[in-house]
Amino acid sequence: MKGAGRLRHRVTFNRQGEEIDDYGNVVGEFAPLFTVWGNVRETTGKERVEAGAVENVRTATIRIRTSPQANGLTEADQAVARGETWNIRGIAHADDKGAMLDILVESGVAQ
Repeated sequence: MKGAGRLRHRVTFNRQGEEIDDYGNVVGEFAPLFTVWGNVRETTGKERVEAGAVENVRTATIRIRTSPQANGLTEADQAVARGETWNIRGIAHADDKGAMLDILVESGVAQ
């Protein structure tokens, strides 16, 4: 990927607060961590049957520049891009130089 023009989507990354309920579960609200320009490439949707119900799962890859903030992302965080909230499923370097990150995200499923 060459040129900043391909990073045309605003992407906000959210992290859940650290509140713990009486049962030891994290229950805090998601709050914004940082916002960057990225490239959202959605893959074809797929439907699968779970417990007798049809579930529409959408996946995408979000490519962003590497930064100290981006290097701190985890699969517990969320991405908000193109008006939709995406759950992060994987993070990998997109090139040999480590300048870009590819973030695999999924929508239509629980966190």
